[in-house]
Amino acid sequence: MRPVVLTMTAFGPYAGTEIVDFREATDAGLFGIYGATGSGKSSIFNAMTFALFGEGAKREQSIATMRSGHADAERLTEVSLLFELGDKRYFVRRQPDQSRPKMRGEGETTSAHKAWLFDATSIAVDDVTAENCGVVLAETKVGEVLKLVKELLGYGVEQFRQIVLLPQGRFERFLIADSNQRVEILRELFDVSIYRRIAARMKEDAAAAKRDFDDGHRLVARRLTDAGFASTDDLATGIAAAGEAAQARHDEATQAESAAQAAEQAHLAAEVVEGRFKAAEAADRRKLELEREREKIEGFQVVLSRAEKAQRVVDLASRLTDLEATRVTAARAEKDARKSAADAEKQHGICQEAVTLARSKAEQIDVLSARAAEVERRKGLLEGAADLKEKWSARQDGLDEALKAFDRREGERARFDALHTRLGKEVENARSATLKQAELRSQLVTATAEHGAAKAYGVADRKVVAARNGVEEAKKTRDAAAGEVEPLRAAAIAAERAFIDAQAQVLAGMHLIDGEPCPVCGSAEHPSPAHGDGDPRALEAEMRAARERLDGAVRAADLADAAVTAAEAKAAERAAELAVLAPPKSTVADAAGEVARLLGELEALGDVTAPADLERQAAEAKASLGTAAAEAEKARDALQKARTDEAVAARSYEDAIAGVPEALRGEGALDQEGATIASAIKALRDALTGAEESLRQAATAKDTTAAKVLGAVDAVAQADAEVEKGRLAFETRLVEVGLDKAAYSLGCADIPQIAAYAERIRTYRNDVAIAEAQATAANDAIKHVERPDVTALATKKEDARADCLRTRKAAADADAAKKVLDDLLSSLREQLEQLAKLEAETGPLRGLADAFAGDNLMRTPLETFAIGAMFDHVLDAANLRLDPMTAGRYRFERDVQAVGGRTKRGLDMRVHDIQTGRPREISTLSGGETFIAALSLALGLSDIVEMSHGRIRLDTIFIDEGFGSLDTENDSGTLDLVLQVLQEIVGKSRAVGLISHVPLVQQAVPNGFSIVKGVDGSRVERRAA
Repeated sequence: MRPVVLTMTAFGPYAGTEIVDFREATDAGLFGIYGATGSGKSSIFNAMTFALFGEGAKREQSIATMRSGHADAERLTEVSLLFELGDKRYFVRRQPDQSRPKMRGEGETTSAHKAWLFDATSIAVDDVTAENCGVVLAETKVGEVLKLVKELLGYGVEQFRQIVLLPQGRFERFLIADSNQRVEILRELFDVSIYRRIAARMKEDAAAAKRDFDDGHRLVARRLTDAGFASTDDLATGIAAAGEAAQARHDEATQAESAAQAAEQAHLAAEVVEGRFKAAEAADRRKLELEREREKIEGFQVVLSRAEKAQRVVDLASRLTDLEATRVTAARAEKDARKSAADAEKQHGICQEAVTLARSKAEQIDVLSARAAEVERRKGLLEGAADLKEKWSARQDGLDEALKAFDRREGERARFDALHTRLGKEVENARSATLKQAELRSQLVTATAEHGAAKAYGVADRKVVAARNGVEEAKKTRDAAAGEVEPLRAAAIAAERAFIDAQAQVLAGMHLIDGEPCPVCGSAEHPSPAHGDGDPRALEAEMRAARERLDGAVRAADLADAAVTAAEAKAAERAAELAVLAPPKSTVADAAGEVARLLGELEALGDVTAPADLERQAAEAKASLGTAAAEAEKARDALQKARTDEAVAARSYEDAIAGVPEALRGEGALDQEGATIASAIKALRDALTGAEESLRQAATAKDTTAAKVLGAVDAVAQADAEVEKGRLAFETRLVEVGLDKAAYSLGCADIPQIAAYAERIRTYRNDVAIAEAQATAANDAIKHVERPDVTALATKKEDARADCLRTRKAAADADAAKKVLDDLLSSLREQLEQLAKLEAETGPLRGLADAFAGDNLMRTPLETFAIGAMFDHVLDAANLRLDPMTAGRYRFERDVQAVGGRTKRGLDMRVHDIQTGRPREISTLSGGETFIAALSLALGLSDIVEMSHGRIRLDTIFIDEGFGSLDTENDSGTLDLVLQVLQEIVGKSRAVGLISHVPLVQQAVPNGFSIVKGVDGSRVERRAA
């Protein structure tokens, strides 16, 4: 960056407008800015820094103190800087926060900080003004201007103070800074952020890996703690103990099962014996009952004998009747029989297929039986996991409570966040309104000034016209007076000539003698003596009168000419007054309208609320938000723990019932499943039995219908013969059976009951035989046998069965508990293997992250190492300046610190003294040596910054004071060496501006500027060699 023109108005000690044109100074290379103490030399630095960055050359200087105390109240403070970057030229203007008189009424108002930035490359340097600035890059908005200036220059105000502007009192800060301070300074000057980001990324990745590793081990410990163990070894011991306990439960279950089987067998045997006793009792009762029915049965035997005889005759009588009907229906019967046989055959085939299908389906009975056994096993699993389910339910309740607490805390945080956001927006709106009001007021000031300027320009323009008209009138009067002078001059000359001629005649006639000089012309020869007419006295009077007339005309002409000169001077003065005034941008009416419009907008804006209260409320809301966020974070941690506990309990329960499908875990689901399976088995068995019975019936029907067909055929053939035979057989039969017609009639009435009587008699006889046999066998079976106590044995059996079930459940519970522990140990071992793998895989990452963070042999972080590398270049460049300035006596070198037996190569430095051969601390240097060292370091720093940043150009640097500490030639000539080095620098690459009050510096560097201090403020004067 090369400054071209700096303009300061009402700034610092400068009451008016001071223009500092750097072109000749920077062309000279080395130039100075001189003046007495307090005259305002450093204010030029302040002005340049403020123009570019909106701050002073010193960080602690407020821009509110930059306004000149000598300036008129109406004059606004403003600084503008025209500067070059390569082949581009930029113009920046700034007005600080300042108070000014109100345009209306009494008192003061405040103008806000404003800034403008223009590209003035296409405008000649001398043509750049506040009205002719170039292409607008940013205007009014201070932040936007600052952002663009930083982008153009490639650095900010802090870097500007280090590498371009070396301010008074701060020149040696970098030299005497400690290692950490130098790191902070160089971090801003050199972009090593990539190393910081790399180290941060590595640190984050390593921290994430360590966090995963630690979280994994914490989870392992938590799972062990939840299970009641301190370590995996304790868990293995617990598993062994659980195995022994499970085996003991199984042994108990085996013994209980044996006892239950023995009790079952005893009960069954007792029931068998009891059944025998009951059978003997029942047989005796049955025998007695049959004996009581004997007489009745003998009466049935008489009736049965008569009915049987009648039946032997009835059939022949009936046959005789039926044979004739049979003869008619024989053919039809044959046809019906054949149809029935076909239907029976078809039905028989259908039943065979049904049996085959039923038998194939019956194969599923074994599968269903296995499923029924599985249902019983799953019931055992669910019963064993009941405690885990209750624990899970408790954890779910805890999770619900934690979630509700988190929702409450999060709601509070969200409410304060919304309040803070709303108040922030209200603050921004209040600030915007305040800025808008200030902007309108500033525009009103400008518009009022433009209105006044337009009015003043109009008055001055009218005065110029009037003055020019007066010049024309004066010229006309002058020309008229001049026209009267010449005729009067000719008349006066003629009158004078007449008077002279007349006087010469008189003299010649009285005194003219040959050889003597003429009293008129002095000639000794008189070839043509003068001749005149008239009275000399009258001609003299006429001459005097002509002269008076001529003198009067000349005086009038002179007065007229003077009047022209005065009129022209007045016109020139009016024109000069008009030239001083800038032509108005608008007419008086337009300017007045703009003032009215701005006043209207200000009135429409109304009273603007100060944002202080809103900012206080926003700060309180922010504090409340922080508290609520902390509480929400605690609730989040509690919620996370509750979720973890619930997940662990759920996992334990799920592991315990993993063998039970989800659909069968509900209340009664397994019972329903068992009932469904049993129903299915019964249905399959019933279907098979029904199908086989249907097949048997179909086979019988088939055989029967076939026989009917044969019978029908025979009946047709024998119908006739049978009719005759039937009559003879009927009569013969009556004789044979020994019945007369009366007995036959009685017998016929009982014929329908023959079967019943016969069955009743047969059944009775069979029952008697059976009863006698059973009574005999039953009594033989209990002979010499003691009757058992079945009830007691049944109770003993039920107790044994309950004990068996209890021991089986205990064994299943023990197995389940051991399985939970086995699964836990397997899961933990797998997790520990993953953690070991994670530790091995992330070891290099964590090591590299530690090294980048400073855990290395040099105890230096990566970013500091990179900064240190740049610092080495800075020291090398600084030594190129320090060596000639100190006649080769001193050189900068890095210092090495010892930290806990290890070296830490920070950014501490010292100088090596060639004369003593030993290093020296910076603090041991004299004032002049310290200044030289600081100057060398600053110049080296500027060189490296410009080399390392392609877009940063340090065409000009400024050095404020310090030369008074250097020796002159009569002592050691240090000042001459320093100035010689500076001259070599400017001859190679850049211009250097020196600010000093040392006379020898002024003599050595005559080019530049002098600051003249006065009562009414200071002014800047240009110096040249």
